[in-house]
Amino acid sequence: MPVGEPNIIAFLALLLWAPVTAFVFWRFKAPMATMICLLGGAMFLPEQTAIDPPLLPPIDKESVAAFCCLIGCLLTDRRRLADAKPLRGIDLLFVLVLLGNVGTALTNGDRLITGPIVRENLVLYDALALGIKDTLSLYLPFFLARAMLRTSKDLKDLMRVLVTCGLIYSFLALIEIRLSPQLHNWLYGFHQMDFSMTMRFGGYRPMIFMLTGLATAMFILSTALAAAARWRAGMSKPWATLWLSLILLFCKSTGAIIYGVFVIPLVAWVKKPRMWLPLGLALMVLFFPLLRGTDIFPTDTLVQWAHNISEERALSLWFRFDQEDQLLERARERMIFGWGTYSRNRVYHPETGEDLSITDGDWMIQFGTRGVVGFVGLYGLLVVAVIVAWRRLKRIPDRRERILLSALALISSLQTVDLLPNGLFHYLPFFFAGALAGLAEGLAQRADRERKRRRRERAAMGREKRTSLQMRAVR
Repeated sequence: MPVGEPNIIAFLALLLWAPVTAFVFWRFKAPMATMICLLGGAMFLPEQTAIDPPLLPPIDKESVAAFCCLIGCLLTDRRRLADAKPLRGIDLLFVLVLLGNVGTALTNGDRLITGPIVRENLVLYDALALGIKDTLSLYLPFFLARAMLRTSKDLKDLMRVLVTCGLIYSFLALIEIRLSPQLHNWLYGFHQMDFSMTMRFGGYRPMIFMLTGLATAMFILSTALAAAARWRAGMSKPWATLWLSLILLFCKSTGAIIYGVFVIPLVAWVKKPRMWLPLGLALMVLFFPLLRGTDIFPTDTLVQWAHNISEERALSLWFRFDQEDQLLERARERMIFGWGTYSRNRVYHPETGEDLSITDGDWMIQFGTRGVVGFVGLYGLLVVAVIVAWRRLKRIPDRRERILLSALALISSLQTVDLLPNGLFHYLPFFFAGALAGLAEGLAQRADRERKRRRRERAAMGREKRTSLQMRAVR
């Protein structure tokens, strides 16, 4: 929960993001401007701050960044948006999300009474409001990245911009590691999260301008992977990779550090890029509710491994799994469309109405509120993007492009995997998934066109050669 109230600068930042976006789209071409605006919005706009107009969902950092970027793309490169065919192909999964919202509203027309507490029933307006929020904060970042990032230059620019963003954040992280997480408080007038959550291993875990230190650590990990891929592709020196890896350690986020220990060397040193690891991680996320519901997922083993690190981490993990078990039992009561909003998916004391639930993982929140339909639609966008890249990789002949695309697939899958133990802190998982889907499709189509062109040239040369031989024979 935030500590304090936003100051005038926080609201001005949201209002002034439109002219900032306009300047960026005037200064850069649409693909580069899309990267800068969506990444910049997630990195620097205030958390837990929203402008709440009547009859519309609150306008926060995610919706304002995505909507302003959409307007910029419409004004500067509408052709790419049209060519991407919105709400078709892979985007049909988001249509499933919207239909699921309607189903959730229709199946939750009853009030929930627990002791003295009454929780409101849902109406179709709730489905409309949630659909608008989902479109602005989840679908638009996915679609804009998929539509605007299509070429080899876009892929290289994206990885370069990611490394640059990581280097900027690394110096801000050092300030908060030394002085405690204060940048958001100094600029916007409040702490975006309970300050006690920033204390880890005898020091501070930087948050900068993201919601939690976990979000910041995963972002630094993503930029370190981008730096490692550029190094492996021979496009840069190793210093950025080493520096960002060091900053990742200073972020003191156990999960992100464990990911980094395994995947950063994998990206930096494995000669032939593969898609099996990103594919396996993505599919695990999609089937995770089934694995948890049937007790196939090794919860006891993971708790034991955590105990080897620290007793505190083991206790935290055990408590998290115990809470998930209770919420899963609750979710099974309305498995198809879920319980909807207003915290109806949580477990309450039947007499006092006290909330007995603590939800950490986004997957459990989405599964409980949206049911199977909404979960498959929302997480399907993230997973199918990796599947698309896995299928297209073998059609891309350029080694550098294969290295960079494989690293982007790993970034996207790790961002998705992190939604199992942690919350959805920003739209970046959907941005990375959209970029992956668009680049994989665009690069594969370009390679196919190149192969067809070469076949036509060879066929034409063969016809010319046969004609020449026939003319010689006649002479």
